[in-house]
Amino acid sequence: MRNSLVVEEENKEKERIKEEQEETEQVEKEQAERKSVVHIEKLFSSEMYLKDGKYAVPVLSGLNLSIFSGETWGVNGDSPFEILLLLKILSNIRHYHSGICVLVGKGMMAYKRVILPHVFYISSPDMVYGNMNVLEYLMFVTAKSQEDTVARQKRIFEYLIGIGLGNISLTPVSTLRKEQKAVIILLAAAFSDSRLVVFNFPRYEFGETLSRAISKIAAYIRSENRTLVIGTQDGDLIDRACTHTAYLMDGQVAYAGSVEEFARTYDKTILTVCDENVGQIAERLRLALPEYRYEVNEDALTISHRDTEKEHAALLYAKILEEGFFPREIQLHKKRTKNAVQGLKEQSYDL
Repeated sequence: MRNSLVVEEENKEKERIKEEQEETEQVEKEQAERKSVVHIEKLFSSEMYLKDGKYAVPVLSGLNLSIFSGETWGVNGDSPFEILLLLKILSNIRHYHSGICVLVGKGMMAYKRVILPHVFYISSPDMVYGNMNVLEYLMFVTAKSQEDTVARQKRIFEYLIGIGLGNISLTPVSTLRKEQKAVIILLAAAFSDSRLVVFNFPRYEFGETLSRAISKIAAYIRSENRTLVIGTQDGDLIDRACTHTAYLMDGQVAYAGSVEEFARTYDKTILTVCDENVGQIAERLRLALPEYRYEVNEDALTISHRDTEKEHAALLYAKILEEGFFPREIQLHKKRTKNAVQGLKEQSYDL
């Protein structure tokens, strides 16, 4: 006879799965009405790690996230692995242990991995064919289009020029850098009918030209009321390309919302002072106004404060002049995701 404890545990697991399925069906109805693309609720990953070398805990723990049509999300975080794992789960590439995951109105049952026709998942530059040039590849992936071939080729070529990639349009794909290949695959996804595009490269640094191209591709996807999710630790790319961001910390979502609100709330930088004597300026200001934080990087001094509600800029400007300094340049700081991440971490550590 089977051990009664084993039978009891199996029954509990069946009951848990049944309850989650009922909750998922309810969420499906609610999210379909709101044009939800991704809805994750109380999600725990199957992957575990040893905390303090003693306790096995899930990599993702009780995670909640909702993403809607026409949004571009930058999923950032302390750990590239957490970002990779979350985006694999929300693409139904990787199973999860428990919780709710609804993609484009359809609940994804745990432990069931299915390639979904409405999700375009990108995580490798090797997904592109290397025996073609860039224009040939994009013509190939759009071959089912009803558009006239000559007109389609002209449109794609002009689009490549418009996003700053015209110089590689006739370049063999096999000779491109991995970052360039990834962006070309993203462009192929933009030309597809997929409702959700997932671009999962948290360890890649794309640089100015490719980041600008990604931003324009993201805008194109949004214009069709479709959704793009980018896995990245590049705050500048998030500022440039994304409408929303989520930050993962210790397996949970520490922030989820608009990029603008994230930067406004957590970027505590007030002024940037540029001058050859910023070291002396910082030293004098530390004595006069010790409640501020001063960071010197070559000929630039950044000044920040935990409280962003007060009128700090006028006080700092007056104090710099009062101390006898006339810097080459004083700039009011433009709020940025990179600095906001630091502010979020500091606030979390304080708590």
